[in-house]
Amino acid sequence: MINTKIKLILLRSFVVAIPSYTVAYLTEKVTLVVPTLAMFLLIANSIESGSVSNRNRIEEDGSSMDDSDTGDGSLGETDGGI
Repeated sequence: MINTKIKLILLRSFVVAIPSYTVAYLTEKVTLVVPTLAMFLLIANSIESGSVSNRNRIEEDGSSMDDSDTGDGSLGETDGGI
């Protein structure tokens, strides 16, 4: 488990570091290095190990009316009704 996490961290680091240092070395311009960093950070962040996902997922638990923000459709005292 820990070995897999270390490999994942190293892979993400290489995905960001290699293109960034290559662009920095070849162009010597920060204006090209910063977008390269941003782009490859997004790519490295999407790398996951196997079927394990750390992303937040929306759970579908059916149609529950208790959690909705909508009312029953009629006007009440607080809605400007009579």
